[in-house]
Amino acid sequence: MSDLIQVSEATSSPVMESVGFRRGLDRLLDSGVSVDVVTIDRATSIRKIMRESYPELRHQFDPWHGAKGVKKKATAAGRKKENKDLQPWIKSLGNHFWWSCSSCGGDEKELRRRWTSFLYHVCGIHRWEQDGQEYKCYHDDLTDDQQKGKKWLQNGCAACNALKAVVLDKNLLRDLRHLTLFKHTGALEVFHSSMLKYAEKRRHFTYVSMQARLQLSIMDHNHNVGRQHDLTKSGEDKYVFHSKQSNQWVVRKLYEPTSQDFRKDLVQQVILRRLDKNIRLGDQSFHIHHPVSIPVNIGPTPKPNKDDLTGAAALASSILRFCICGMMSSHSRQQ
Repeated sequence: MSDLIQVSEATSSPVMESVGFRRGLDRLLDSGVSVDVVTIDRATSIRKIMRESYPELRHQFDPWHGAKGVKKKATAAGRKKENKDLQPWIKSLGNHFWWSCSSCGGDEKELRRRWTSFLYHVCGIHRWEQDGQEYKCYHDDLTDDQQKGKKWLQNGCAACNALKAVVLDKNLLRDLRHLTLFKHTGALEVFHSSMLKYAEKRRHFTYVSMQARLQLSIMDHNHNVGRQHDLTKSGEDKYVFHSKQSNQWVVRKLYEPTSQDFRKDLVQQVILRRLDKNIRLGDQSFHIHHPVSIPVNIGPTPKPNKDDLTGAAALASSILRFCICGMMSSHSRQQ
């Protein structure tokens, strides 16, 4: 099941995204697929569609994009000279956002409390009272040496106030209700990566070719989506310890290599279909039915006659030369 949106169906790329989202979701619902949660990357256009057209569906944001957003704002604030003490806490801020979303148990109030508790921790306060109830950090108690070794922020300093502006941002706090289920769009990003092998963005394809390439990428993704963790010769899980992206030592499991066996089955079916004498190349089964009427070109207006265009261009050039010559003559007389 796939849908391809032609650029002529919308006025811009963001509008194309909205058209594709609505068409794809409607197709799933009309097919009887039970949709419980829809997870996106906080796109404002899709957010409006979900609110107005699909209020019965639960709407969630990917926490990775949320963590990336708060780190970006904190990094921008930390570049200011008066906020330089904020810089060592930026990575911890992103990790805390991730932990808060993953451990809130689906409770919006608990997520908000855990997220805002970071403002106490950075000031070296690990036990506090809020709304008449005592709370504490979830990490183990710090030793005296650990407490002294941290560069805590002073409550009320410029760096602490800049951090509060990021943590207590009203738009972010409002969006926390869409982050309680800890849903991700990582699988979609993996599919988009594999799709580039079949339809790179720097090349133009016809509608039929693009549709076929999209279907091939779906088949490739579905064939490899269930890969297991790769094993060593001794039967132990394989791990990679160094991340090139962050240039840090991390632990990640390695998966089995991808397989392209589905291509053999596909070629075999094509050959068998070609050898079938009951099927001819001109049969209707070979024609791809487009969901929309595809125009000859993507221009919003009909293509004009070439002679009219060249004539208009020549007239405009003549008028421009006349104006320039007139301005030069007038300037010479003034001198």
